[in-house]
Order: sequence, then structure tokens, then C-alpha cells
Amino acid sequence: MPIKLYGSWFSTFARKVALGLDLKRLAYEPIDALTRESHDELTRLNPRAEVPVLVDGGITVVNSADILQYLEWRYPERALYPADIAARVAARALERLADQRFDPIVVDCSFWHWADRDDQPPAGLREAGQCDLERVLARLESELATRAKPWPFGAPGVVECAWFANLVAARPLGFNLDETRFPSVDGWLRAMRAHPVFAADAKRTASFLKTLKDSSHERRRLFWSGDRIEWLLARGFHRWLVAEIEAGRAVFPD
Repeated sequence: MPIKLYGSWFSTFARKVALGLDLKRLAYEPIDALTRESHDELTRLNPRAEVPVLVDGGITVVNSADILQYLEWRYPERALYPADIAARVAARALERLADQRFDPIVVDCSFWHWADRDDQPPAGLREAGQCDLERVLARLESELATRAKPWPFGAPGVVECAWFANLVAARPLGFNLDETRFPSVDGWLRAMRAHPVFAADAKRTASFLKTLKDSSHERRRLFWSGDRIEWLLARGFHRWLVAEIEAGRAVFPD
């Protein structure tokens, strides 16, 4: 049976897993699990109704980090993780930086670009996002500056899979990525954009976005969990989130 990836070309974490599958040259069936028609099947596989979910024969794996680790164990060819243990620890730390710090900023500030909204972002949201984004990029730049170019761990792998979707979206969403302050980040992003696997991801996501408004994807009620909530609360936007909940525009995992 072929590997099945329940995700969406709109989900940064599903794209992360798809990139890992593509780098490993593993055939898989992508299933858009964020349509209304797929909701029951998704919750059967993951009661939290979150993507990505990977089904490989009789094995079901949820959470992008766990899925990539599973793929590495099950299909070790074309490794996504460095062989050296210290480098592997560093790569996992950069993966967490992308997942837990960079993703919440980009996603929380993106809603007014694609969701069905009749309001404006809360005052100060974009400015807070830009400030924190620069702090995260400074940490990333510090790490990349001391490592090999263009691939910090020798070849594209888990770190590139984790960062690409959000990093490539930052400028189109209005964020400033200053290449003079973050030259290693800028060069790394350019290398990813030129790589056929990452270029194909960008192309299929752009095609998907053209059809989003006419699809059955939920665009009115926003799904909230984990670090994306934490960033909002930490930056003082709790009243806005409470208003979203009271208006019935917020959805949470079961």
C-alpha cells in the first residue's frame, strides 16, 4: 500500500512532511484533509483534527516532527538528519525554532491575507510580529553563519523542511527580511528556492492558493492550538482572541 499523507498544500507542517518525503524520493498519495468532506476521516485518524497525518500500511503517525523521525527510521536512505550526534542535536534545535517560534508569528499574522475576515488585524500585531521575527532570524543567522554553505548540515534535510514554507512566505505577507542583517539566511533561502524539490513545493502551493476561495476549506472559523496561542497571549493580544472565541470564530482541538 502506498504511503498516504493527510495534509494540505496550505498547511506549513504538512508541507514540511511532504518535503521530507520528496527529498527521500518516496512515493505517496497526498490527501487534502482540511476540506469539510475529509473532516470525519481526519478525526478518525487524529481526534485533534490536526494535519499532517501519515499512514504507512498499518502504522499511523501524527505530528510533523514525529513523522519525519519515523520516515528516517523506516526509510533511512537519503538521510534527513546528520549522522554526527552533535550536528543532529543542533538540527533538531533549529527544527524546534522553526516550529515553535517562527511558525506562530507568520501564521498568526497571515489570517488577513487568506481568511474570510471583515476586520483589520489588532493594533500592533504586525509590529510585534516583525520585532519577534527579527529576534528569531538573529538566532538562525548566528547558527547558519558558522556552518557550511549552502546547506548547513551538508545536504537538504529536516532543517530545510522545517523552515522553507514559512520563510518563503514571510516577504509576501509583508514582513521585512533584511538580507544585510541576515545574509546567511538570505543565501540559504535562495538555495532552497533554486532546489527542484523546494521549487516544486512553492509551485504547487501557489496553484492551490489560487483555488482556495472556491474550495470547501474553512476560512471563517480559525483553528487554534499550541504555540500559535502562546505567541498571541505573550504579546498581549488575549482580548482579541477572547473576542474571536465569543464571536464563534475560533476552533480548538478536541
